[in-house]
Amino acid sequence: MQLSEEERAANRAAFKRMGPAEKADYIFTYYKLPLVLILIVAVALGTVLVRTLTHKDPVLYVAFTNVVAPPQVEQALTTDYVTSIGEDPARKEVVSYRELYLTKQTTLADHEYAYASRLKVMASVDGDQLDVVFMNDESFDILSESGYLLDLGQYFEGDEALRENRVIESSNEVEVNLGEADELEEVTHPTRSALEVTDSKLLDHFSGSESIYLGIIAVVPILIAHFSNAAALTGISLGGTSIIIVVGVALETI
Repeated sequence: MQLSEEERAANRAAFKRMGPAEKADYIFTYYKLPLVLILIVAVALGTVLVRTLTHKDPVLYVAFTNVVAPPQVEQALTTDYVTSIGEDPARKEVVSYRELYLTKQTTLADHEYAYASRLKVMASVDGDQLDVVFMNDESFDILSESGYLLDLGQYFEGDEALRENRVIESSNEVEVNLGEADELEEVTHPTRSALEVTDSKLLDHFSGSESIYLGIIAVVPILIAHFSNAAALTGISLGGTSIIIVVGVALETI
């Protein structure tokens, strides 16, 4: 029902006589729904605005499995790399997956963490959100045997930093674990799927004395096309140093 002019004037006068607490209670009581709707809209618009202003498009996804990247390496692989390819670090970024732990030793106390790390790698690969991996010997074996790593032999033929491993095409490991088979049988083929980068100057900052390898995920058509196009345009073959540059590590030697 619409109020008359006199009634509206009386309400305004009564509102003016109220104290601050009474006014707040009056506004909340009679305008609660509109205020809630306005608040929801304001929060939604603010969230969209913040995401728009702070959003960065990934240019590369890097994982560190069983190795810890010190600040110098993180800097070289993130902001420095984005700048080196002519992009704005405020709009582009390198996504890093840190503290991933891969192992075959299921009896370890932290096997649940290792299982979660493996699921993270699988999900990232399936979602096309993993390009390059830094790894130690154990994680190199796991990723290579699972067929995740690109065979680099065709791109870096004769490179001394190239390291060989194997891909397991088929295995009866499940049957052995279930007691349905007595002897493990595997069908494998060799692959040269990583570059050893242990002696590079930048990677001297990594802690520990074990070997460190760099691998490329096998299902990364953008990187494969980049290598092929670079070779065709420059007329030179790509070596270990070139792939390191591609992922943003400025090295003088491998």
